[in-house]
Amino acid sequence: MSETWIIIGGWFAAGLTIFMFSFLYKDNPFFKIAEHLYLGAGMGWLFQVSLYDVWIPQVWDPIMQGKLLVIVPALLGLSLVAQFFPKISWVSRYGFTFVMGYGAGLAIPAVLSTDFMSQVAGTIEPIFKIGGTFNTVSAWTSAFNAFFIFFGLICVLFYFFFSVEHKGMVKKASTVGIYFLMLYFGAVFGNTVMGRFSLLYGRFDDLYFYSSSKYFYASQIIALALVIYFIIEHFTSKKRKIQQEAK
Repeated sequence: MSETWIIIGGWFAAGLTIFMFSFLYKDNPFFKIAEHLYLGAGMGWLFQVSLYDVWIPQVWDPIMQGKLLVIVPALLGLSLVAQFFPKISWVSRYGFTFVMGYGAGLAIPAVLSTDFMSQVAGTIEPIFKIGGTFNTVSAWTSAFNAFFIFFGLICVLFYFFFSVEHKGMVKKASTVGIYFLMLYFGAVFGNTVMGRFSLLYGRFDDLYFYSSSKYFYASQIIALALVIYFIIEHFTSKKRKIQQEAK
């Protein structure tokens, strides 16, 4: 019985994946089915995580132990639900205010430490370290990297320096700064694309896995059935269009 359920699960996984990819052709009922199932399953999983990992251990159990102070954050969390009821929607403002303030208090120090202070520390790293030796390639490479980062920072700052007209050496430095900015944006975009492609490769790998005889060629059969549906739907819709024009 367990083997049967594994095969059925493989058919569901392959079918939902192909249904999602079918949107590349056009919007269709199969894509809507997969989309709604994905969102519904995600919300169901989030609900059970909130119930069994947050509310029961963090709220219900402490209250049963006499720790009544947890009622305050619990009420603030429940106040967010009030936005679904127009007459008492104003109550949700207290919960949102607390979440935004608490979240900002947690996020701002972390962002300043990682995205600001660490960047400043990396920029002001000494090119030639005192007492260091330069008899190795790694030492010269480190010195070149430090100088390259410092040079790029100065050029980028010149690009955003608007108090002086960009001409002469200032214009040349700002032009170099544009190149550094484009390199940065390109690297960030490339990293994002690589992350998305890793997800795509994972789905392709699953489709290849479910195309074996163990799963009765689930990927091929579902893809073929979907192609046949699109062909039939194309000709029937075209026929209906002709009939409507004839009327």
